[in-house]
Amino acid sequence: MKYLSWILTVPLAIVAIVFAISNRAGATLNLWPLGITVEAPLFILVLGSALVGLIAGGFIAWLSAGSTRRRRREAVHRAEVAERDLDFLRRKIERERNAALAPRNAVPDAPVNDASRSAQSGPNQLPAARA
Repeated sequence: MKYLSWILTVPLAIVAIVFAISNRAGATLNLWPLGITVEAPLFILVLGSALVGLIAGGFIAWLSAGSTRRRRREAVHRAEVAERDLDFLRRKIERERNAALAPRNAVPDAPVNDASRSAQSGPNQLPAARA
């Protein structure tokens, strides 16, 4: 990109210098509706009007790109919000995964398997087999 800039800039600068040297004769510019008359060398008037046109074109291009810049800002904002949401959901999934993998505490009121209890007969016990 740097070389392309030099390839374009150097020839244009040489053309502008040659143009300025060969067009040093005076010229009169009359800005009719304003009543302004300017006398200057021709190369100043030509290069000056080219510069004014360049600045005006750049300003118009900048204005017309305003909607693109606005859409870009909105897209960046939406991306930032989505990143925050994604980070929140990742942390939530990690917490849920850690909670699922954590050892569960024993229930304090759980019945104890006791040999003496199983030997007792009760309503929930199967009848003994008859011989």
